[in-house]
Amino acid sequence: MRRTIATITLLILIFLTIGPVAAKTEVKDKALRQSMAELSASIAVGGAGWEAYANLLHADYARWAMGEVYEGREKFVNSLKEWWDYGMRVESRDVEIVGVDIIGDIAIVRFVTTETFIGPDGESVGFSGHVSNTWIKEHGDWKLLSADISSITAP
Repeated sequence: MRRTIATITLLILIFLTIGPVAAKTEVKDKALRQSMAELSASIAVGGAGWEAYANLLHADYARWAMGEVYEGREKFVNSLKEWWDYGMRVESRDVEIVGVDIIGDIAIVRFVTTETFIGPDGESVGFSGHVSNTWIKEHGDWKLLSADISSITAP
């Protein structure tokens, strides 16, 4: 774990001093692309559900949303389960990947997303935001370590 934290710290310092090492607009790593697709599909209408989503989260997962909500894995998974059990689902999602940096077993994927969530009463709620996800490969599988989310406000 200390090695992972040290590696992430080093990557952050590299990105701050020299910029992204290999920015791309697509995810070329097939396994990472598959993990991202599974994560996205799991909480969509007809998806496998919150447990499938939770299975793709690293043990040390943390989420920082809109500068207000910071949650560790357990708190986030509990709130995701409540959200799912209430009947919320992702109805639609449009994603534009703006950067992908992969160094060894760590990947940082940045994207802009517009999503529509539908509740049990059929009412839809929209969201647009910037997202930066950090993934770590463990035993050949990509796990989501962190998500940093900021809302895009209309002018």
